[in-house]
Amino acid sequence: MPKISERVVVRCLGGFSLELMGHPVRRWRAGKARELFLYLLINRGRTVDRDELHAALWPDRTRSASSSSLKVAKHAVQQILSGEQPAGQQPAAEISFNEYGYTLKVHDAWLDFEVFERLCCEGHRTAARGDRRTAAEHYRRALELHVGNFLPGETADWVREQQDWVRSLALGAAAYLLQEALDRGELHEVIDVCRRSLDIDPYQEDVYRTLIQVHGELGQLGQAKSWFKLCSDRMSGGLDIDISPDTQRLFERVLRVNNVPPGYQTDPLATA
Repeated sequence: MPKISERVVVRCLGGFSLELMGHPVRRWRAGKARELFLYLLINRGRTVDRDELHAALWPDRTRSASSSSLKVAKHAVQQILSGEQPAGQQPAAEISFNEYGYTLKVHDAWLDFEVFERLCCEGHRTAARGDRRTAAEHYRRALELHVGNFLPGETADWVREQQDWVRSLALGAAAYLLQEALDRGELHEVIDVCRRSLDIDPYQEDVYRTLIQVHGELGQLGQAKSWFKLCSDRMSGGLDIDISPDTQRLFERVLRVNNVPPGYQTDPLATA
């Protein structure tokens, strides 16, 4: 990944980190300071009403009960943002506030989730123009950034919305790259993209079928069998459903094509 020269560097994919002027912020002084910064970051450029902030950050408390907490968090964020700022230079990031609410202004910033989204959008646009090679390159770069979902482990409603959006973009990128690799007949690349896609969402039965089919074509029956078993375990354990008849039939066909003895065919989940 190229060196990042921006004064503000924020990473939220796979975990949160903030760097100001090349220095990582390791400590947040108030309980909701980090959450306030992130919420304003997602909504940067617009004034966020105080009621909206109270509802997002303290959903189980009344506004009067959380009013002082908001002021404490805002003060903590201001101190953090100004801590690495050289005298006389425009702040890299700052909170402004008025009677209507709070606004986060960020100058000269690099945000991983914003770059990721932009690359996905560029991939979609170039694919629509028929430029598959450039589209694939945009999607590859996007998935390189996607080292994990947005703020993993966070469960606030506003975070979950962003998590769902990021996940959908990542799955779209992986789906495009998978089809592109299939069209070129690059089976080992197909396997890599499938594994990457399952890292994003482990319950895609069609992706497991692709892996079973490809490993079967490569004569790697042990791998085909492992993916079949993992698919079955995840469908039943995570979603409480059985694998589809299509997946079962595909696995049995792979065994027949590779002249596997009948006993193996009738018990595909048995230990090899």
